[in-house]
Amino acid sequence: MLDDFSLRVIFALNAVTLLALFTSSFHRTRSRYSLGWTAALAFLLAGSALFLLIGTSAQAWAIPVGNALTVVGLVWAWWAVRSLKARSLRWWHFAVPAVVVGIVTVLDDPAANDLAGFLAVAAVSAVVMGLAARDLFLLDGRISRSRRSLLTAATVLSIYYGLQVVVHLAALGGVMAPAVLTSDATTTVITQLVLVVVSFSMAELSHDEAARRLRAKTSSITRELSEGAQVQRNLMPDRPLTGDGFSVAGVCVPSRTLSGDFFDWEDTGDHLVITVGDVMGKGAGAAMLGATVRAGLRLARTDDPGTTVPRMMKAVGDDLARNNSFVTLFHAHLDHGTGRLTVLDAGHGLAVVVRLDGSHEPIRSANLPLGLNNLAAADSTGWTTQTRSLEVGDKLLVFSDGVLDLFDGSLASLDLAVDLALAPPATGTTSESAVDRVRALAERADREDDVTVVTLDRLAPRPPDLPSVRTAESLDDCARA
Repeated sequence: MLDDFSLRVIFALNAVTLLALFTSSFHRTRSRYSLGWTAALAFLLAGSALFLLIGTSAQAWAIPVGNALTVVGLVWAWWAVRSLKARSLRWWHFAVPAVVVGIVTVLDDPAANDLAGFLAVAAVSAVVMGLAARDLFLLDGRISRSRRSLLTAATVLSIYYGLQVVVHLAALGGVMAPAVLTSDATTTVITQLVLVVVSFSMAELSHDEAARRLRAKTSSITRELSEGAQVQRNLMPDRPLTGDGFSVAGVCVPSRTLSGDFFDWEDTGDHLVITVGDVMGKGAGAAMLGATVRAGLRLARTDDPGTTVPRMMKAVGDDLARNNSFVTLFHAHLDHGTGRLTVLDAGHGLAVVVRLDGSHEPIRSANLPLGLNNLAAADSTGWTTQTRSLEVGDKLLVFSDGVLDLFDGSLASLDLAVDLALAPPATGTTSESAVDRVRALAERADREDDVTVVTLDRLAPRPPDLPSVRTAESLDDCARA
């Protein structure tokens, strides 16, 4: 039969091994559960190391400190259990039991009594392990195999420490002699067995907790991206617009939650301003830069795209440069009265004018993308504009390069995209129906890039308001008078 000292040495060696296992588990999973048990084992190991000094001159302080560390270790085990429900403990949960046990042990004359503070340690341990078992039981409706073993271990420890209290009190009252249940060797063996049980459930529970935290983080990120996508949609026109001599519609179908494409239009009274942009890259970063460029264009707006764009670039050009990004841009003004279309195309090159007779006139890019032409950004003479005349029945279609990927990805597929948009429906081709066709194809396809299309129909101007019959009769009456 091994003596108490030998058992403590064996416990310490095994605890060191388990501590290495728990530390490795925490390093892999970054789990609060692993952290709690790693701390618990470290305190229990430190307390056991001090108990090796029993029988030496250091016994007077080793026993109080060892008892306090042991209790703190068990509280850390309770903390680990509560972490499975994303709960924690206050600082006083650790401090109060340790202080109480330490004081009681000191008053119990640890220099002469090897079991000084034994009753206090047993009572506190029974309560802490009972609370841990309760939290495990109430954790959720389903208790897994690994959690069941941990619940059993915590319950056994709580009952064991509770029996120790009963037996020790009975012995103090002379009712019965101290039993083997209260021996330090028995406590060491049972605690060692419980730690072995805990080690078997450590990996599974740690990974469960890590997976739960990952799911919660993923859910939070998904919610934030969804809110960002809603804001982005709200910054773009949400319905077609029909005005004096024009009808315009558009859509952006992102490949991810957030899009690097953006489009915009605004009726200023004399002009219709149309913008389509494509930021290099995808996702949240591209969406933020797109919103910046759109806001800059609105703030810098003039009656001429050749003036608006350089003014905007003075404000946002440095932002693009710092982010090592660029934007292709189609920015145009349509004069309501004359049908004159003034275009500044910066590296976009995916706009087509479709005449009433069905002929196609591509609008090629005449400038570098925004962010690649900062030398010209401060000088309006560094930008080239083009003009087209849109007659009644003519159409303008502007795509992003993601539309090309819906076909073979080549520039030649631009004609296929135009044909798709303008395939005659039963009720005639309109801006909205053209957009709906591209949207439907994009939503069916496995997209690698954002898909955007804006269509503009040049309509006959509204006839001026004619005098009413009542007004004409009044004029005749005045003439006869």
